[in-house]
Amino acid sequence: MIFVDASYLIALIVEKDQWHNDAVKLLEKLKSEDKIITEAMIIESLNLIGSCHGGKVGYMVFKYIKDNFTIFKSDTLLEESLRYYLQFDGNLSLADCTAIHTMKENNIHEILSFDDDFDKVDGMVRVC
Repeated sequence: MIFVDASYLIALIVEKDQWHNDAVKLLEKLKSEDKIITEAMIIESLNLIGSCHGGKVGYMVFKYIKDNFTIFKSDTLLEESLRYYLQFDGNLSLADCTAIHTMKENNIHEILSFDDDFDKVDGMVRVC
């Protein structure tokens, strides 16, 4: 299983993103993996995708995620993620901290991301 970060989804959809070509190349790897994401990452992704391509494209991306990803939900996700937010003193976004918590909770070590902030997290391997 691999965690998918907003930076990957944004790069995949937004052609002018600096990582777009790399994201497209990684698409084959993503197809063969079980994918997991948090609602915070979906919101982060759709906010930017919608501002670039409109709500209909954002909605299509959401439907794709809903049909092809596990969306991790937990009653304590926000509280647990805030521990990491404090640990990194706000240098990682709260959305990023939901990724850290989800990955640790599910024993996932790989994250598909172009965000090098994840390099600060022990035990996490960024696939990009």
